[in-house]
Amino acid sequence: MQKSSYVPSIYISYAWGSESEAIAEAVEKEFQKRGLRIIRDKNDLGYKGRIKDFMEQIGRGKYVILIISNKYLRSENCMFELLQIFENRDFYERIFPVVLDEVKIAKAVDRLDLLKYWENETENLNNKIKELKELSNIQGVTDDLNLYTAIRGNIARLTHILKDINTLNTDRHIKSDFKQLYELVEVKVKSDVHDENQNKKEVVGDAVPAEVDRSSLKDKKKDKTKIFKRIALLIAFLLVVVAAFQTITKWGPGNEKEIPLDSTIVKGEKTDSLSDLEAENPETILYKEVVSDDKEEVPVSNIKYDVKLIVPSTMAQATVLVDGKRAEIIDRGLISITVRITKKAKSHHFEINDGLDKCATDILINKDNVQLTLCN
Repeated sequence: MQKSSYVPSIYISYAWGSESEAIAEAVEKEFQKRGLRIIRDKNDLGYKGRIKDFMEQIGRGKYVILIISNKYLRSENCMFELLQIFENRDFYERIFPVVLDEVKIAKAVDRLDLLKYWENETENLNNKIKELKELSNIQGVTDDLNLYTAIRGNIARLTHILKDINTLNTDRHIKSDFKQLYELVEVKVKSDVHDENQNKKEVVGDAVPAEVDRSSLKDKKKDKTKIFKRIALLIAFLLVVVAAFQTITKWGPGNEKEIPLDSTIVKGEKTDSLSDLEAENPETILYKEVVSDDKEEVPVSNIKYDVKLIVPSTMAQATVLVDGKRAEIIDRGLISITVRITKKAKSHHFEINDGLDKCATDILINKDNVQLTLCN
């Protein structure tokens, strides 16, 4: 491949062990021979490296080779990577799948078997959670439950996309040293390199050429300076005219002198003080505006806090009220409802109601991301 400053990051997503890992190693070897480096977890994820961060990095990759096996489609880590790729843009353009012969996804019945597998996994984990006496502090477990739910919700669509791609069989890839796979990746990389070079040319085109006569640039600067000076003089002249017009209007005929703020007018005549008015008109009753000391209770501030309510799975879709009003719902999980509240000095009243059951509690919330168990 022709050398370029552009260095593509090409990832492999695969399940460890057996045929999948052997093919991943073979692909890596053949690509390196042709000048393209492959990024793999076993080579590039260092000691104590965060596995989830690396999987999310794969999900954002522009070139991802997928080694799809039965183990891959039933692995929560592999499916997490596939979901990350899917949730980013241009899923079809960024993936280069190699589907092993053991995988059966051509028929709807086979794809339904996979859906049923993840449905069972989700249900089993959910039942285990329900067996707990205390549902607080199980964030890692609820994260897995949410992942299982997401896989179950997308597995049919993902396998439908994969079965529509002509991936060739494994033997043909191996016998050709993955030539067709390499060529497809190379075409995509070259296309991206071309686009990058075009963008650079456009940026350079906007710059001033080195051969431009410096004296002509100085002349242009002088002309601009003259124009700015003329504009400044014109603005100053207009400001003087406006100020003069306002003065004439203020003191012109028909304009009476302003009445002092401490004067009072009674029956069309001006009195300079309230004491004078009372002396001349002892029977006159002067009313003063009564200002109420009662003020509406206002929040302590505009600070917002998120509160995660841990609830039974049967009430995950229930109505939530905070201080008697419908709460602002941020997120709903299988056993949680996250709401956003405004900070105040007093306790908040939380209530959930699904039409059949309801429960409530009062608690002072003074920090963000508080976890609260209800209906337990």
